[in-house]
Amino acid sequence: MIIIKVFLLIGTFSLSQSKNRFMPNLPFGEYRVVFEKMYPCEPNGNHPFQFNIYFDKKTFNETEVKGNVTVMRPFDDNFTFDLNWSSWGSTGGWIPNSNIYITKKACSTLKNLNGNLWFLAIKALNIKSPNCPIPVGTYVSSGLDLKILENHNFPKIYFYGKYKMIFKVKNEENKIYGCECLEIQLIRPWETPI
Repeated sequence: MIIIKVFLLIGTFSLSQSKNRFMPNLPFGEYRVVFEKMYPCEPNGNHPFQFNIYFDKKTFNETEVKGNVTVMRPFDDNFTFDLNWSSWGSTGGWIPNSNIYITKKACSTLKNLNGNLWFLAIKALNIKSPNCPIPVGTYVSSGLDLKILENHNFPKIYFYGKYKMIFKVKNEENKIYGCECLEIQLIRPWETPI
């Protein structure tokens, strides 16, 4: 009888001091974004919207988004926004059309989709007004902390993995007016990047 009480007492103490280490290995869930690269789709493309954006390592654990955006025609709701996700295949190589999002009214949609990130990016690029349309000009980034890029309205639960997001701005005739690629990893909140 005393032995049973001792085992119960030890079991109670060990359970009360244990941490919850339940870390499921599911294929999807809440994620953390690891930004890898950002580059133009066509390095020599001469589009009316040019994105020369890059990641700048400020300190060991702080990275900023820098560069410039050149708008040669007002960016308004007459354009179509085309977002195509490619996933990294298990045998290597990009598999296109993992997720496709195409919508008209590009400016308003981007403003809504990006949420608070839209206003922070507009401020970092020194654009005078956060409202649509974005006027013609070259906007140079003063530096935007990479951690702020997670402050968006995208779904908060998605499949883990490596993705390439291709952002395109098109006109009514489906002609590309601007294109940018972003490579990211979606990892579990407790994982560390490779």
